Amino acid sequence: MDWMEEERSDKDRRYAELVGEKLRRIRQERGLSLQEVCSRSGGSFVVSTLSAYERGKRSLSLERLSELASIYGQSPTAVIDIDGDPGSSRPVVNNPPLKIRLSSLPALTPDQRRPLETYLDFLRELCGDPTREVLTIRKDDLSYLSSLYGVRPQMLRDYLEKEGVLLTS
Repeated sequence: MDWMEEERSDKDRRYAELVGEKLRRIRQERGLSLQEVCSRSGGSFVVSTLSAYERGKRSLSLERLSELASIYGQSPTAVIDIDGDPGSSRPVVNNPPLKIRLSSLPALTPDQRRPLETYLDFLRELCGDPTREVLTIRKDDLSYLSSLYGVRPQMLRDYLEKEGVLLTS
């Protein structure tokens, strides 16, 4: 699919760098070395991978984000919340909250749907409401999702609106 093949924009790369900076800051605030994090993970992580995450050179899957957040005693959403982070130099994206119509997800192909479904299931679990039909996501969620797809946030937003998954106000 063409929109998934487009290169990530500078904002997307910057977002990955900001999340990486935050991961490094959280680790250092806890007085942990990269090797100690690897040990605490039971060998799930290696130093080179953690270093790549912290430099914004490698994207985190939801599972890996959740695992790292747990090791650091943080929620996954707190790790990826850059706008509210006093250590961040500037916000990355300025989008209002978005409403996702979960019943419209089948309009997407399985490959298009999988990253979005996984993330939304994760958020529904955090909210404690697995039966919710419309889920409101924050502006940072769109940036994170777009990095999973390898496209700009606006491109993902336009596509989801076109498919009827994203509700427009």
